Formats: sequence, structure tokens, C-alpha cells
Amino acid sequence: MNHPINNIYEFTLRTPSFVIVKLVNVIGIEIATLVNENKQPGSYEVKYDGLKCTAGIYYYKLFTDTPSENNHEYMTLPECPEKKLHLIDTKEVLIL
Repeated sequence: MNHPINNIYEFTLRTPSFVIVKLVNVIGIEIATLVNENKQPGSYEVKYDGLKCTAGIYYYKLFTDTPSENNHEYMTLPECPEKKLHLIDTKEVLIL
């Protein structure tokens, strides 16, 4: 049975934002969308159990519709093509 070593992804929002958190593999293929909704300012935790993944290295990726101080480039994702999303953070997770 597989389990992530660091399965809790934490993030904080300073302004109301549309948020997407994805789990992707090392070549960028999406494994799961963990959050896909509007969130109010505050701190949040996202957990992934890892049971459907083979052992390996994966990444949590945080996208919001609010740019960060050092990232004003945006992209669109298939699940919400009307939103301009910014990649805010990436965190490695090891699943064994």
C-alpha cells in the first residue's frame, strides 16, 4: 500500500481567490485535482492519500487567479478556460 511521506500541502491566501491545487507526476501529467473552488483569505491544508499512485516523486501545484509578487504570467487550464490562473507554488511529495 502506497503512502505519501509529506501528504499535507499548506497554503495561505491574502485575498479572496479562485484556487486549483493539482497533484502531477515528474513529467507534468495530472494525477488528481485536489481543490477547484473559490476560497476566502486564510490558511488551508490539502491532504492526498496516495493510494492510487505508484511509488515515486510527485508535485503539488497551487494555481490562483491572483498573481503573486514575482509571477504575473498566467495560463488557462481546461477545467476553467475563462480564468487566468497563475502558478503560485510547487511542493514535492514522495509516495512510497
